[in-house]
Amino acid sequence: MNKSSLRQNRLKELLKHDSIYVYALSCSIVMMLDTVHQALSMGSFPMLNRVLKPNHSRILCLSLSLITWAISFQTELEAADLTPNNLVVERIGNGTTALSSAAAEVHVLEYSPSGSLVQTLSSQFTSASLLTDSGTATSNGYLNSYNGYLAVSGMNSALGTASVAGTNAKAVNILGTTGNVESRTLFPTGGATGTPVSPFSGNNFRSVIATSATTFYASGTSSGSPNTGGPWYFNGTNFTQLSTTITNIRNSEIYNNQYYVSSASGAFLGVSSVGTGLATTSGQTTTLQIGTGAGSSPYGFVIFDKNKDGVVDLAYIADDRIGAGGGIQRWDLNSSNVWVNAYSLLFNTSNNSLTTSTGTGIVSIRGLTGSYDALSGTASLFATTSEVTNNRLVSLSDTGSSTPSAFNNLALAGSNYVFRGVDFTPVSISVPEPSSWILVSVSALLVILNRRKMIA
Repeated sequence: MNKSSLRQNRLKELLKHDSIYVYALSCSIVMMLDTVHQALSMGSFPMLNRVLKPNHSRILCLSLSLITWAISFQTELEAADLTPNNLVVERIGNGTTALSSAAAEVHVLEYSPSGSLVQTLSSQFTSASLLTDSGTATSNGYLNSYNGYLAVSGMNSALGTASVAGTNAKAVNILGTTGNVESRTLFPTGGATGTPVSPFSGNNFRSVIATSATTFYASGTSSGSPNTGGPWYFNGTNFTQLSTTITNIRNSEIYNNQYYVSSASGAFLGVSSVGTGLATTSGQTTTLQIGTGAGSSPYGFVIFDKNKDGVVDLAYIADDRIGAGGGIQRWDLNSSNVWVNAYSLLFNTSNNSLTTSTGTGIVSIRGLTGSYDALSGTASLFATTSEVTNNRLVSLSDTGSSTPSAFNNLALAGSNYVFRGVDFTPVSISVPEPSSWILVSVSALLVILNRRKMIA
């Protein structure tokens, strides 16, 4: 997307979400004009008085109000807004061609928390905004919602491109709350020795999380030398490799203003922090925070600060093993500041139970998101399961008083499709848009008050 298009989209967003301010401005102009007119009518400037009439201010108020309302209404029609507190799930495939390592279609599906399909975002990942991804690279495709934006990772490669995850034509599309593409970033393609180098050269680009319409964190791994895997930051112009402590990482997340990543590599099995806060410069240290142990395979994760004291103390981690320790893991920070595993539960698709048993019908999870209600002490979790095709979007609740024993099937990806990442819809950080009838009522009221003042 070019800068002109980006400015136009941001203007529409401003007019849409902040139209109340435009109304306020129009009415301020009315009052200013009336005040000036009353001063002029006293005879100080008779020529200007003949130009500025009382009716002009009322006409101006109505005109500005109607124009602003029309622009706001027009932006409503351009896209179906993403509904706050709904879910967005990345789906890969076309439903016809068997999933393989070749480039497949990327879509984002919006679901209600109960599993009703609201809409499918498709055009946001085609033509000039093309994103594709590997149908079988299970660590790819983990979108994220943060700070009012939804970031989706993928490949700027034609459908059917062989072994696409190993190419360097990587890209990120960042969507706003309207579901429209706010920006698109193409990665350097020169490889590990190029100028500039290619992040995740020759290997998997796995996850992305935006901090604004044009900036984001990205994670993955690489092949060749020098190593260009690990956590990266894009500032809108340049890419920076934040840390080389570990260069084979999976999901990216931000909680309590701290950037975290998951990994199943070397000494970093679990969830780690990268630097302090939201670091944007190189030379950061990656530090293991929640160690999930030998043989573990962590993917998505959510972290909560239960009592809002600034210290995260509850975490859930998706581990895609279908044996002991896999599934949904709960971790609690104890009084000694040590993270302790409370349970690890697998998903039995034959009876929708959560279990420690293995065998037929047992699956695990990879994508994970959730929310925490401090009043009830309940965590509401949503996950995508580990089947390689036609996998599930599921939900479960953890009240904290007992180990959860069941989950809900919300949706199936469908044959020759696969769900990957899941998150909540992005929530606008702007002032919520008042409904149209309120705006019209405010304008009408101010015009009436203006008229009464003139009569008086």
